Amino acid sequence: MNETGAPPRPFNPWLLVAVVFAVAWIVGLVLFLPLGSGPSMPADFAWTLRDLDDQPVEFKKYAGKPIFLNIWATWCGPCVAEMPSIARLAANPRLKDVAFVCASVDDSPETVKRFLADKNWPMTILRSRDRPGIYYTDGIPATFIIAPDGRIVSKQVGSMDWDTPEIVAMLEKMTK
Repeated sequence: MNETGAPPRPFNPWLLVAVVFAVAWIVGLVLFLPLGSGPSMPADFAWTLRDLDDQPVEFKKYAGKPIFLNIWATWCGPCVAEMPSIARLAANPRLKDVAFVCASVDDSPETVKRFLADKNWPMTILRSRDRPGIYYTDGIPATFIIAPDGRIVSKQVGSMDWDTPEIVAMLEKMTK
């Protein structure tokens, strides 16, 4: 009995389901805000990646232009699924002044080379096992759009169809 004299209420599993759903919804809103929304943060250009011949590539070489940075892996299904849309976006002649950098977190350059063997994608494909903290996320794929002034203006964790008119317009606006 409780203080009103009524028997205690039994545990309601639906209440737990509702709370979990609400928390997941809030987390989803935070992670998947529309592109360009939220505060912008400074990008970190102090990062050395490796090309597919295992040679160093300084990320700062892309500074001063719009950058589409995608963190991915060959073993990640959602990463592989979104790559063709990134390739179509990168091939858009209106975006010729945007740097499309796809940084694989795969261990071996050979794995990435085998994956890319039959593809003629126009993005710069690099590798990096480590990355600056600003580019760490809870999952991949993770995409960061960096403005020419060095601000991260968009962050997307999870797969997305990238070659949409809205994305093209946003990137094209940054080139002017």
